[in-house]
Amino acid sequence: MFAQPKLTICVPSRNRQRYFQETIRSQLMNLRTDVEYVFADNSDDALIMNGFMEDLLADPRVKYLPSVDRVLSMVENWDRCVEAATGEFICMIGDDDYVDADVASLIARTQTEYSSVDVFAWSRLTYNWPGNRPTRCNVAAPLSTIVHRLPRAPLYQEFFSWKGSKTTPNMAFGFYHSAVSKRVMDKIKAKFGGKYCEYPVVDFENVCKVLVTAEHVFYAERPFSVLGSCAESNSARLNQIDKAKEQHAAFMKEVGRNIDEDPHMKDFPFPSMLGLAACIAQTQRWFLTQYGYSPMTGWEVNFAKACGISCSKMAGRADYDKTVAGYRAAFGKWKGGKYLKHFQPADYVEIADAALFTGVSNNHLYLDENIGGVQTPAELYHLVDQMLSPQDALDLKSHAHFKAA
Repeated sequence: MFAQPKLTICVPSRNRQRYFQETIRSQLMNLRTDVEYVFADNSDDALIMNGFMEDLLADPRVKYLPSVDRVLSMVENWDRCVEAATGEFICMIGDDDYVDADVASLIARTQTEYSSVDVFAWSRLTYNWPGNRPTRCNVAAPLSTIVHRLPRAPLYQEFFSWKGSKTTPNMAFGFYHSAVSKRVMDKIKAKFGGKYCEYPVVDFENVCKVLVTAEHVFYAERPFSVLGSCAESNSARLNQIDKAKEQHAAFMKEVGRNIDEDPHMKDFPFPSMLGLAACIAQTQRWFLTQYGYSPMTGWEVNFAKACGISCSKMAGRADYDKTVAGYRAAFGKWKGGKYLKHFQPADYVEIADAALFTGVSNNHLYLDENIGGVQTPAELYHLVDQMLSPQDALDLKSHAHFKAA
């Protein structure tokens, strides 16, 4: 091992041991020694992962944080991952995801070119595990070879203003499926609450804090990780109201309170059950209220438009109708209904009617996610990796501001 690893990859988990074990196996297949791994189990049955990890603890790259005598909140589990990390940069992924540890080499090359790197983000592939495929899906792999150096101020503005016609604001710049320097994470701990992680919606919270702390931000359009979605994942349940309710109840129980009833939500009638857009807005509102930052001008209109677009992502017509009704009621209550007219739900499209496109379009390669019979995010990544430019061919020259996905 190096005196200090270039990158620490953190993988927190709860009660998804089968996927967690596969992710651990996949990550450790890369033998480079300048990468550290922190695997944090938070499961009800500690013995499953304790037994699995027993033979892996001889690997000097591995730190294992076992389950304790109580259920930790997501905040606590993620926070202890960062506390245990010693790498120069920290990347957090889910237990059903994958990240290419060789991105550490690209981070190092970027440091040689520019000296200071606070955040290094990249594009991500998506993958539905077998068992979580209600319909065929494709995978979009960007073909660009550019690494962009980005000014922080526009990133902050785009994220907090909800600028652009998308379901979520620009939010690629946190430690989740990106690399944030430990130096920046230590600044965040010192400045905000004395912890690395503080709010229950941990990934979006980190984006808020990174965007007011980091200065030197880079983004590679080439993908280096895969956002996996197993049947038990939060992302798999977001577009199905009944399953989302179950997940919401379990999450709030572990948090120890209903965050929809927190003080900062008093005049913001958008419960997290409404979906991802509501969750992000909640987190932003908490951060701005808690730490005295002013909201961006005009964000309300953009937020209303994003909520309208997000409705079309629901899994069925009944879920779509309930979500539209929920958002419509919330906008009717909020600020005297001022922004209700900007909430214009996108038309619902039956999933079965959606055609699966494969091929090249808009500088992206679209592939059937079942290509080659791949069974895991790692297998998908390694297959797609052979079709993309090698990282040493990526262009590190300075470029104009880029709107990251």
